[in-house]
Amino acid sequence: MPAKSVLHALAISLIITSTSPGADVPQLDRAKLPGRKVKVAAICIGFDGKHDEKLKLALDHLHTAGKNGVDIACLPEEFSGTQAEPIPGPTTEAVAQLAKQYNMYAVCPIREQAGDNQYNTAVLIDRKGKVAGYYRKVFVFWGEGVNCSTEGVKVFDTDFGRIGILTCFDLNFPELWLRCDELNADIVLWPSAYGGGSPLNAYAILHHFYIVPVGAGNIIDMTGKTMERVEKPRTQQFIATLDLDRTFVHHDFHTDKVKRMLEEHNDQIEVERNFRPDDLAPWWLFRSIAPGVLARDILKEHGIEPLRDYQHRSRKQINEAREKGERI
Repeated sequence: MPAKSVLHALAISLIITSTSPGADVPQLDRAKLPGRKVKVAAICIGFDGKHDEKLKLALDHLHTAGKNGVDIACLPEEFSGTQAEPIPGPTTEAVAQLAKQYNMYAVCPIREQAGDNQYNTAVLIDRKGKVAGYYRKVFVFWGEGVNCSTEGVKVFDTDFGRIGILTCFDLNFPELWLRCDELNADIVLWPSAYGGGSPLNAYAILHHFYIVPVGAGNIIDMTGKTMERVEKPRTQQFIATLDLDRTFVHHDFHTDKVKRMLEEHNDQIEVERNFRPDDLAPWWLFRSIAPGVLARDILKEHGIEPLRDYQHRSRKQINEAREKGERI
């Protein structure tokens, strides 16, 4: 039997032997919660290894994530070894079965065979078990033996928000993280062979998105702090609930508007943190405190521009003035 057929048969066998009967899965009821909540899982079972053993371990972890009601679960970089396969292929099909069973998204990083080329690729699988997209590693590490992506950074729209995916050595190249910001990513998932550390915290606060590292499981809040409220249902799995509605606002031009807004909506929205007294950054961080209410809707109602929008608009308009030789 050809190698690909053996892998495919094994993957199906692993699904059959590890799949439990369908059960009620506790998922977030967003309509009854303040803000825009999403539950994420980092499955930190490590890079490489024997394909059969690692795939079986990954599927078992996905059962755990699914039973905990996660919206998206991410596996590590090339978690099941470096034998290349196409998309879809036996590994993505095995993961897709559980994504469908538990009505969750999954990020399945593999070594991809695409014609004559091979890539270090993270495959996004949707809640129906379909391939929703893929990201090929831009900055391949020395000696990986794969092709470098020519497609660049991508973001993907899900039913809970917009996600970006970057991989391992991509950590070292700030332009990729800036591009995720420019594309308005709410979360960046980072499947990796190692932990990453403090550069990830810096990217999170600088670009105002959450980062889910899948090396050490140190899930990072958009404030740049490693999250403390993390569930650990088993060794090597980390689950956190993120609120994608939380919004930074710059103090510039907004003081009076914010005062009026808080007077009118003091039972719906609050200043979670005013950064100026702490670290001199002239920012507020707002969050909803009422079920079914979005802070961003209230901010928009009062003409208050989120910090990310303010920065993007300022970059564009100031650069246009520069090109025309105009004064600001």
